Amino acid sequence: MICDRCDQPVEGEPEVIPVDSPSGAVPDVYLCPVPCRPATPRQTAPTGQR
Repeated sequence: MICDRCDQPVEGEPEVIPVDSPSGAVPDVYLCPVPCRPATPRQTAPTGQR
């Protein structure tokens, strides 16, 4: 099974996120059981620099 977040094989029991779809054509989303990608860092302007 491939993680939908990092596109790597899931090791262990995946986190399953059901996706509601009127047609039912969209499969569930599978994620690694531990965060596989760090949260996107916030971009802030450096202080004291021009």
